[in-house]
Amino acid sequence: MPPQSSKNVVESDIPARLDRLPWSTWHVRILIALGTSWLLDGLEVTLVASLSGILESGSGLHLRDTQVTGAATTYLAGAVLGALFFGYLSLSDPV
Repeated sequence: MPPQSSKNVVESDIPARLDRLPWSTWHVRILIALGTSWLLDGLEVTLVASLSGILESGSGLHLRDTQVTGAATTYLAGAVLGALFFGYLSLSDPV
């Protein structure tokens, strides 16, 4: 195996510098924003689960069980694909 070229290696002290930073109001704001996002995501899942009964009822859209299940599967697949896609976009150095 040939030795790796030193021009491809990047050394950084950024993680060490970040570890030395004190806790600040910025951290609190990030925690609040992430907590709010987590709460709203849980609310969204609860709303989708609650709507399935209404969609099948006589006062709803009269959907069959397979149609409601298909909609829930599509919803979940979209969430997973969106997470994978936007997670890939967030990489600083995509593989």
